[in-house]
Amino acid sequence: MWPLCTANNFLWLLLPLLLGLLTGWWAWANRRADADLAYTAPEVKPVIKAVEPVAVPVAKRETFVDAAPVSTGTVIGGGVVATAAAALTAIGIPAAVGAADDLLQIKGVGPKLNTLLGTLGISRFDQIAAWGTSEITKVDDHLGNFKGRIDRDSWVEQAGLLATGAIAAFEAKFGKLDSENK
Repeated sequence: MWPLCTANNFLWLLLPLLLGLLTGWWAWANRRADADLAYTAPEVKPVIKAVEPVAVPVAKRETFVDAAPVSTGTVIGGGVVATAAAALTAIGIPAAVGAADDLLQIKGVGPKLNTLLGTLGISRFDQIAAWGTSEITKVDDHLGNFKGRIDRDSWVEQAGLLATGAIAAFEAKFGKLDSENK
């Protein structure tokens, strides 16, 4: 056996050993890289918390001409001034001020959608009637399976008529007010 361990033969024995180590290292490194690529992070869903409508008390109304905007609840001349800078809901739209309306009267809003709107902080006709395209987009992004219903069912127009009490105009355009959801 000693004649095989000469300097010439030793290099030929060392070569397969190094080749085996290199192949093992390459296989181990690729297995770890494949495992890292196969891992996908779990989907994180946003948590939507219910926001209660905020009521702003107005003790005395005063008219100010060319007055700068004032934050909600500022006392000027003995009266509390409520401005458009009121609180926002969790999704970034103006919060409702006052008692909740029966949103089931809007055609296209059923019990499930009514509950979903409540969790988003939407509870009044005048609140919906004041929506522009940015508010519609923000709310529509949170409606899930009901996405697109705001424009398709003309919620803003319906809410505007209901907020102003134009029941005859509402019924002429959208049908009888008695909702099937009541």
